[in-house]
Amino acid sequence: LGAEEERLLAKLGGVDNIDPWNPNPYIKPRPGKYGWTDTNVSAAESLSYDVKQDMTSSERDENLQIIRRLRQDDIPLLTRTGDNLGAAEACRDADSREAADPWYGLNERLGDAIKYGTEDVDTLRTLIEQVGGPPPMLAKYATHPRGYVVRSEIIGMNLSNQRLEKMIDRRESGLDSEDNEKRRQEAVRKQMKNLENPTTYDDEVAEIRELNRKRQEEYYRGIMEREAGGGYAKYFEEEKKDYDKKREELLKRLGSDEPEYSELTGEFLDGTMKNFVADLKRINNLFDDDDDDDEGGLLLDEGGDYGDDKFAEQPMSKAAQARAEAMKNDGSGRPRLPGDADVTKGELDADMEINEASSATTGPLTVDVSSAYNTENSDPPMRKHCFQYTVRITNNSDTDTVQLLSRRFEIQTVGSSMKDVVQGEGVTGRQPVLQPGEVFEYTSTAPLSVRPIGTTEIAARMSGEYRYCILQDGQDKATDEQINKGQGEAGAALSTFHFVFPEEQRVKPVRPSDDDDDEEDEDTSVKTTTVASKAASPASTPPAATDAAATASSPASSLPGEPDMTSGNISTATPPNDSSDTLTSDVRVVVTSTYRPERSDATLDKHCFAYNVRITNESPNDQSIQLVSRRFEIQTVGSSNKDVVQGPGVTGRQPVLKPGESFEYTSTAPLSVRPMLDKTQVVARMSGEYNFVLLGEDGKTPVSSTPLKAELGSFHFILPE
Repeated sequence: LGAEEERLLAKLGGVDNIDPWNPNPYIKPRPGKYGWTDTNVSAAESLSYDVKQDMTSSERDENLQIIRRLRQDDIPLLTRTGDNLGAAEACRDADSREAADPWYGLNERLGDAIKYGTEDVDTLRTLIEQVGGPPPMLAKYATHPRGYVVRSEIIGMNLSNQRLEKMIDRRESGLDSEDNEKRRQEAVRKQMKNLENPTTYDDEVAEIRELNRKRQEEYYRGIMEREAGGGYAKYFEEEKKDYDKKREELLKRLGSDEPEYSELTGEFLDGTMKNFVADLKRINNLFDDDDDDDEGGLLLDEGGDYGDDKFAEQPMSKAAQARAEAMKNDGSGRPRLPGDADVTKGELDADMEINEASSATTGPLTVDVSSAYNTENSDPPMRKHCFQYTVRITNNSDTDTVQLLSRRFEIQTVGSSMKDVVQGEGVTGRQPVLQPGEVFEYTSTAPLSVRPIGTTEIAARMSGEYRYCILQDGQDKATDEQINKGQGEAGAALSTFHFVFPEEQRVKPVRPSDDDDDEEDEDTSVKTTTVASKAASPASTPPAATDAAATASSPASSLPGEPDMTSGNISTATPPNDSSDTLTSDVRVVVTSTYRPERSDATLDKHCFAYNVRITNESPNDQSIQLVSRRFEIQTVGSSNKDVVQGPGVTGRQPVLKPGESFEYTSTAPLSVRPMLDKTQVVARMSGEYNFVLLGEDGKTPVSSTPLKAELGSFHFILPE
């Protein structure tokens, strides 16, 4: 640096004090009217480190007791009775007593230094040692890992009788006791009841008025007490006597002197955390493999109080058991596995043979299976489809006797991303023994909750195995060692087969020219989502269509309703329609609705309707389209709002419709509504729209990612006369 630069830096205070990013560097002041005094002193430099303790240990404890009495009792009481002057004086007294003991100020500065780095922590701790540390009554809090004593521990907090009683009850009952479980159940019932009977506007107004009345009563009581010179003193004395009597009873139950808030809450929280961590450990152990590394486990900090192994030896709490079960299955009691992608999408390979039967030979056993649709036990409108399958197990061995021990099946319904695993001991409740050449045959049912879709005819795919063991000569049944907890010695495969919808339940094409014939041939019963175009079978969803669907999808919401539906005064000049036929952008949407009395219960205001929607591509320009999303608005009579339901696809699919082709489905609308039969038979009004994209010449690639809209015209759900 040159001489000029050095002189400039000397004026500025040196290189070390320059911050190149500071646009306003500090420059030492020139002498002014007050001389050379530098008034720009940092906060750290202004802090005082000259401290001295003038009180003995007993005087400090006595001083703390007075501070607590002032903060806990006197100031709140004076404020409640309206004596603001007295409350201010008591507050000044408490402040002066804290100022008389330098530890209070040093402890506050220590807390700021630890949290914000305002001062040197070690220096402050040295000063605290010089003044004798905290008052003896607070010494137990000074060793806390946080490094300082918090304000609530200094002042203390009075536990109300009600709060103390609750904490004693919980400590006596224990976390896993039946009493505590009953209280939890009762609390859940109350919450459910509140959800079923929510508070009305009038209830909330009444509650606010009651709170205001109590505040005013407390305020006037304080004024009258002060003006009357003790006219209400007896009332307060009686209240205090009742309070003290209840307090004595609680302290006897507690088995100790007056507790401090932080002690009880700390003990309770520590116990709760220890039980929680122990539950987590046990849950982890349920799913840990033998080869897993023990390091890096959940909450296994070395030396941590919550990581003590003694807690892991306690039995699992009911809550932990429930969490563990929820992690192992889907809530139905059955384990689940990831499903096959082709069944999930409903897009099976065109070259795959969809077999309703299969045969497999494993070791000495051959397992043959065949399946069929059970019409009598099915209810298509409710998506209940029942299948029956017959299994024939043959012992092909010339010498070995085989005993079947257990079974395990994997079943995946179309559209589902998971496989249900069904397993258990025996076969149809037995463990049959098959001599050489013998056959065991049985028939069982598979009730499925599944919706047919337009891209495949299957309802589900099933496979599995039967575990067995080979009996020795002269042996009647397997030993426990052979059974091996149902695993036996080997397994015989049940080869993959499919449950296939019958022709009348499959998705099939519908063309506009065939409408009249379809209406004549159609059964009067309401069908489930089983009618669609053969073109509704895309090999995959185009990316642009996916983007359009995602854009249109959002959670259900509500909109302001229409006044005539809210009041029930629906015009009778034109009878309300229970169907609609709307053509928008060369796409026709026809909807009809019917009442489902067998699924309704008027005494509970439960009314179920079915509505059938047919979407037809009537483009004159050989333009294919793909449906990507839907949006419905439904308003029940008497309601001031419309419910908005929207999401991607139609019945879980995004079908492609060539010109002249249709997609048809039937869905249900279970409504919880109280009809206004004195005004109208209408119970709800529904309208909506379907978003679709135009496809290119290949019938797969969207022309644009911006969807068009096909309107679902407004129609009504109407109760029969």
